[in-house]
Amino acid sequence: MYARAVDDAGSRLRDLRREEWSDLGLAALAFGLALLATQTTPDLAIPFFVGGLAVAFRGALVAWRRWEIVERLAGERDAHVIPEVREHALREASIERRRLYAANIRYALQTAATGEFGAATLELESLVVELEDVTLTLDAACAVACARLVTDPSGSPLLRLDSSPQEVRSRVRHIRTGFAPRAEA
Repeated sequence: MYARAVDDAGSRLRDLRREEWSDLGLAALAFGLALLATQTTPDLAIPFFVGGLAVAFRGALVAWRRWEIVERLAGERDAHVIPEVREHALREASIERRRLYAANIRYALQTAATGEFGAATLELESLVVELEDVTLTLDAACAVACARLVTDPSGSPLLRLDSSPQEVRSRVRHIRTGFAPRAEA
């Protein structure tokens, strides 16, 4: 990713965060006014309430758009200079998430048809062991790639029926390059 693209993405995320908070704040104000209007001017209660719903919906859409951008950027190592993206990627690298991914991969191996993963089976088994090893750390970008491997039904060769064992093996090998011994504190 280019530095300019990272700067633009960071700026866009800040703008979306500001827009989200202003929309949700305005929605809360509209709901409060609707509640107040039920006691003072009942004819205004419904318009305030409907307006609050509309602005709250808009705020939720902005939040969704922001989340999608963060999710997309989390797999880009260069984008980790954006604090929100870095936090998201580091969450994916936590030992709790790693154990969840290991369980998902183990389940996929247990439920797969015999030979479905072919040469990738050993790589997947090794990945499970490494994911559960607390003496290893996992690079944040590789952790995001692992998350996508076990959760993205349209993009994951592990979950797609039309993928080849070589594609699974390649993706797993890429993820495994992100493991390193944990530094002593």
